Amino acid sequence: MQLATRKVYDVVVVDLTGSLDSHSAGEIGDQLTAIAQGADKHVLLNLEKVEYVSSAGLRIILRAAKLLQNAHGEMKLCAAQETVKDVMLTAGFDSLLKLYDSEKDAFAAFSG
Repeated sequence: MQLATRKVYDVVVVDLTGSLDSHSAGEIGDQLTAIAQGADKHVLLNLEKVEYVSSAGLRIILRAAKLLQNAHGEMKLCAAQETVKDVMLTAGFDSLLKLYDSEKDAFAAFSG
């Protein structure tokens, strides 16, 4: 699993690549926590290149999102492949975090 960040306007885009499972969740979770606790309050997880996500992966995403929310920030998710999207929908993740089809749709949804 690889994590890369880029800044687009006032949004930190986190590009994840690979499988987000119990083997990668520790390191990626630490990186997401650091991003969530940073100065930026708008974070977009781009899941376009994530092939698989486990319950451990879902937990670290949720933990980072809650940290951001507690700091008056917000996290959004975009571009999930169908298999990843299915896992998130089955887990009820869409009731906690909004999933967007594209980066463009997610950017438009961030509040000022």
